[in-house]
Amino acid sequence: MLATGPATRAQQPEMPVAATRLALQLTTAETLPAAPLKEARRTLAQARQRFNRGLPTGDKLFVTATLLDDAANRVPQLVQVQSWQDGRVSGRLVSTGRPEGNNREEFDEADIVDWMILHPDDSEEGNYVGKFLDLEDRLGSLSGPR
Repeated sequence: MLATGPATRAQQPEMPVAATRLALQLTTAETLPAAPLKEARRTLAQARQRFNRGLPTGDKLFVTATLLDDAANRVPQLVQVQSWQDGRVSGRLVSTGRPEGNNREEFDEADIVDWMILHPDDSEEGNYVGKFLDLEDRLGSLSGPR
């Protein structure tokens, strides 16, 4: 039994905290803010180019895309990108409840609304929507009851 434990863990890598936090924010957000969406779309081509040239070891690219859920509603989902070719993106859904074998997604680049490159030291680039939602949460906690 001990021999299979590490191999199993290696097949299912842990999600970075920033990605997990963003996935949770997306499930609770009623609407996505326009200004961060615009900046994310403006810089998306740069993220695609960097990914396709090859990110440094340990860096991971995540995108937020509006995808169909089980009820055929378009909802923002966080996906760890595994390939991006000819306007099609495929990757692993960072989800809150799908089984490991059922978390692959493939979609058009046009469905992407934001992107985030996570570095091994937990710093990030992009994530315009997530940073905005974090700021909104912090400001909301300041204006609460006294």
